[in-house]
Amino acid sequence: MKIFERNVSSLRLMLFSVEFLLFLGVLYAVHLGRFLILEGWDSYWLFNGRQYLGKSLFFVLVCQASMYLNELYDYRLSWGRRETMIRLLQSLGVACVALGLLYWVFKELAVGAYAFLIGLPLFILLIFRLWDPYLRLTRLPAFLQRVVVLGHSEVVDQIIQRVAEERDSGYRIIGLFSEDQPAPVVAGGRLEPSRVFPMSEFTDRIRAMEVERIVVAIRDRRGTLPFQDLVNLRFRGIQVEEISSFYETLYGKIFIGDLRPSWLIFSEGFRKSSLTLRVKRLLDLVLATVLLVLSFPVLLLVAVLIKLDSRGPVVYRQDRVGEGWKDYTVFKFRSMVQDAEAQGVKWAEEDDPRVTRVGKFLRKYRIDEIPQVVNIIKGDMSFVGPRPERRYFVEQLAREIPYYTQRLMVKPGLSGWAQIKYHYGASRDDTMEKLQYDLYYIKHMSFLLDLSIVFDTIRVIVSGKGAR
Repeated sequence: MKIFERNVSSLRLMLFSVEFLLFLGVLYAVHLGRFLILEGWDSYWLFNGRQYLGKSLFFVLVCQASMYLNELYDYRLSWGRRETMIRLLQSLGVACVALGLLYWVFKELAVGAYAFLIGLPLFILLIFRLWDPYLRLTRLPAFLQRVVVLGHSEVVDQIIQRVAEERDSGYRIIGLFSEDQPAPVVAGGRLEPSRVFPMSEFTDRIRAMEVERIVVAIRDRRGTLPFQDLVNLRFRGIQVEEISSFYETLYGKIFIGDLRPSWLIFSEGFRKSSLTLRVKRLLDLVLATVLLVLSFPVLLLVAVLIKLDSRGPVVYRQDRVGEGWKDYTVFKFRSMVQDAEAQGVKWAEEDDPRVTRVGKFLRKYRIDEIPQVVNIIKGDMSFVGPRPERRYFVEQLAREIPYYTQRLMVKPGLSGWAQIKYHYGASRDDTMEKLQYDLYYIKHMSFLLDLSIVFDTIRVIVSGKGAR
């Protein structure tokens, strides 16, 4: 599935599963050991492990969720051993606090002090020993799909560099055939010159290559694309795709730099069945209601702090453009001084002087966005979707950026794929970058993708990254 190709490589999913089973096994062994110590070895057959299964599952999922939120499953980040251990201890410390609160409410889920005190340190030891072999495993050729690229461009250089740097991208570029003469040195030397060939040698060389995927990056294909060879390769079971599709899989966004409209028309995706839309609406209502109820005491406190900090209303209202170019009023906690746009409409800047003292905190942890749950309940917004913009910016950007209006084909969201993958956008270039993520989301919109974005949003909020 695309959701796993995009956000969870097969190796990362395998690591998560192994850790899950390992932790579950540790807890089972601890419970069994305690039973045998108390009852004796000849009472083994009386041990009922099923009564501990639900408790252990709950314990493990909370711990792994905490590790995920602390970015311990993002292996694009190069943590050293010391930093990894610190983050692991931080994550499990937060999990312990969360479990303590949850056990206070749901006492029947508690695993018991013995399992807690013995199982957790044992898991820390085993999990830390597991990561080193995993990192070595990600670079084994057997786990990497062998890719050949036809054509050369700046985008090809980006892809080669990304594959070389990504620890578990799942790909290995084994050859590049270029129309350029002489053959280029690509991606700062990250592809050896011995793997770069002229296009004229494709027919002869491709037969000897153990290739699994061919990426076509030739712009002008008239008289240059080896059609018969590609047809034969397809019949051999080798995947052949345009560079736009490979870029989409690798980066989780749609490259619009030189995107062919025909690719958008004929590529898979963009399906929005009535069932998908109903499930999405149900998820919106459930999440919005839960967030509103849980955050209500915080909302009251925030309202008081805003009022004490600066003059003006607590809730800020602003017209935004929603699905189908329809205007609606969005609600936010006011984080700027009153009349912040008296000098004209403009994007927020880094260290923007218009932001109040309380507003800086609200923006860092996205608390100022919580009132938009009212928009979600009303149906103007979804929990997940492209972020809404004002008509002034929408009309300007629609004239300057291709495919910008396509993001208005779905409801705007409180959070979105672009928000968790890219920092705050305050320029035309930033907007174009975020549009590529928005188009990807619209193409692959599903319940699983929405759920993935919700969890990633929690991680981003906890870290306080990317706010202005």
